[in-house]
Amino acid sequence: MKILLPDGFRDQIDPIPPFEIPDFVKNMDKFISRAKQLEKNIPKVLGTYEHLGIVGIGGSQVQPLIFRPHSKVSVTHLEVPDPYVLKELASYESIKTRIIYCSRSGTTKEVISFIPYLLEYQSLVVTNGGPLLEVCDELGWSRVSVGYDVSGRFAIQNELGIVPMIAMGLDSNEFLSGLKNSYKENFKRGSLADEVALIFFNLEKSEFAKIRILPSGQFTQGLGILFTQLINESVPKHLQDALDASLHIMPRSAHSDLQRWYGGVKDSAIFTFQCEEYLEDIEPEGYPKHLKKIIPGIKAKSGQHLNITSRAVEDTFPGPVFKCLLEKNSVTETAYCVGFLHALTIRLCQLKGSNPFDQPAVQQYKDRATEIYKKLG
Repeated sequence: MKILLPDGFRDQIDPIPPFEIPDFVKNMDKFISRAKQLEKNIPKVLGTYEHLGIVGIGGSQVQPLIFRPHSKVSVTHLEVPDPYVLKELASYESIKTRIIYCSRSGTTKEVISFIPYLLEYQSLVVTNGGPLLEVCDELGWSRVSVGYDVSGRFAIQNELGIVPMIAMGLDSNEFLSGLKNSYKENFKRGSLADEVALIFFNLEKSEFAKIRILPSGQFTQGLGILFTQLINESVPKHLQDALDASLHIMPRSAHSDLQRWYGGVKDSAIFTFQCEEYLEDIEPEGYPKHLKKIIPGIKAKSGQHLNITSRAVEDTFPGPVFKCLLEKNSVTETAYCVGFLHALTIRLCQLKGSNPFDQPAVQQYKDRATEIYKKLG
């Protein structure tokens, strides 16, 4: 993975806080050991299937989105009971489909609300309690407990990440070993994550407080969603915090957003995600020779075309630009990027004196959702 950084914004702060390492980084060997156990059991529980439905919201859904490009089976991501998404799931044979419910507390109403629509499916639950556990026991579903409580958006290495990872056919040891190596490189002073966190800190002081996150294609979309979630949920916990991350999927919003940025207030930086190599890339089909001068990049692979919009936006954008380039389409490369984003976010919080694991709005939202659901009967 390569990170290309904007010029400037590297002024040191004084005093520099120590780089404190969270427990989940120190305990990676425990997560790897747990994954080895689950690698033996999960395939036996799920049996043979061709399609997977993953039910979760927030951090419990972003992990499977990251794994999606590497999945060995087709996947439907279920966050709220959207009739169109449920119809997509129903288009697959139920006997060849498995459902995984992910909610550590087991109280997330959106997750539980899927149950009436999915009773015919063989299901596996990842939870520690709540109504979800009660239903699981009543219906005789299999369950996996969450052994180490990591804040949702960082929970890719505990059961909330490991179980979907294994169910999607990934090698959990490959991913977690890559994540461990990334943590080792990035959770320290002078690392790439430390450098980028300092630039982010100085960007805010320079009034470039809006971070526009631009993934290019589905391969990097999960990483873009993760980074947006990390910044918005971990960093702004005090009145003086002004960082604001927003996700802009390429190329849907590129043209209109660029016009707004270019002609409006210069308060934004962009952070793009691209993959330079697609192992399952598609070669161009045969084409009439007389069209060679008309069709741009006529001999290029599809993956080369994919990143053109991102690169054009990067080169046109007048403000600070960060470029994250995944050099390989691999589980290890994805793991390294996740570790970098975790370290960058936590380091930025340390520079700003903010608690990266505090989520005051989440509980308020859950309480309100509970009140509304009670009225549905």
